[in-house]
Amino acid sequence: MSEPIRLGMHDPNRGEWSEIQQTLRASHGELHKIEERVEQLVADIVARPFGVAFSSTGAAIEATLEALGATSGTEIVVPALAPAVLASAASRVGTRALYADVDPKSMTLRAHHASARVTTATRAIVGVALHGQPAGLDELAAVASRNEIPLLEIIAGGMGGRIGRDPVGRFGRVAVISLGERDSTIGSGGAVCVTNDDSLASTLRLLRNGGALDPRSDWEKLGGIRRIDRIGLDGRMNAMQAALATVRLSRFEQTCNELEEIFHGYLRRLALHPELVLPAPCADGTVRWSHFAVRLSERYSRDDRDSIIQGMLRHDIAATSVAHVLPHEPAFACGHKLGDFPVAERASDRLIALPFSTDIGDREIDLICQTLQVMIERQSILR
Repeated sequence: MSEPIRLGMHDPNRGEWSEIQQTLRASHGELHKIEERVEQLVADIVARPFGVAFSSTGAAIEATLEALGATSGTEIVVPALAPAVLASAASRVGTRALYADVDPKSMTLRAHHASARVTTATRAIVGVALHGQPAGLDELAAVASRNEIPLLEIIAGGMGGRIGRDPVGRFGRVAVISLGERDSTIGSGGAVCVTNDDSLASTLRLLRNGGALDPRSDWEKLGGIRRIDRIGLDGRMNAMQAALATVRLSRFEQTCNELEEIFHGYLRRLALHPELVLPAPCADGTVRWSHFAVRLSERYSRDDRDSIIQGMLRHDIAATSVAHVLPHEPAFACGHKLGDFPVAERASDRLIALPFSTDIGDREIDLICQTLQVMIERQSILR
């Protein structure tokens, strides 16, 4: 192979670099305008009035939890199978994560598991659109409403999807939309919080800006000294992140359509493989997939999965698992034992996320699928 096949979106190509330069020049040095454009583009996709851009998904989640009052002495209900950035943010703000098992088909948190974990100290329920799969977010919104606590959506992929008529990102009081390289179809880095609540949006901006209010006039945007009203984060999206996000968001629908073709290309080649469980559709909506993640059959172990991934990497084909059983990771260990989250544990041990970007075509998909099948057959012989 001439070049490795990467996992997610490619680096900016020549055409995108040209558009990024044009975007930066058009700002005339007022880089906040590009950031505001990103906020507006994401808010429009999610059909919400307010967007607040952050430099990273972790910073966005941390600020959102603090803004919701999920700090020291409180609890949040979290799916056991989720990106590590969620548990890291919860640890930094001091809230206690109450983990709940996931659905065996969608691998997302559903109402019955979430309801069982809610206590009087619970400040939020967190729903994650894993790999873009939104199933259960509407159920979690109903549970949150009954308990008079907010739902926080983490859209680590899945932006543009729907459940019924409602866009993913509209079910909670607030949603964190990741734009990161490995967990979105944008790949620019950073994230945008979207909400209908103007007061919450103002608090998020204050936290993002290091605890200082946004400048109110053109001359204030040039510099000056602003009062620090509360402890905040150094969380502003930088100019390059914002410019690349603007370029890619401007053709978001085109990208989604291209990725849909790639998704179905994988399905056609792997549908009859006896050792693989393929991604499940959302029965009540439309999924905008951010990964093509397969599961090995039950007869394979975590060591088998890891060996298969290593084999693919040796052939210059990226493969990984973008989700973890958070309560079993050493950094987040909280007294749980193996078997407490059986569905999440079995799924996590067998998950493999394959390359998924507009940079691959039929030839690359054939090569990826052939290599995966060879690695599975090799591991079956070695077992």
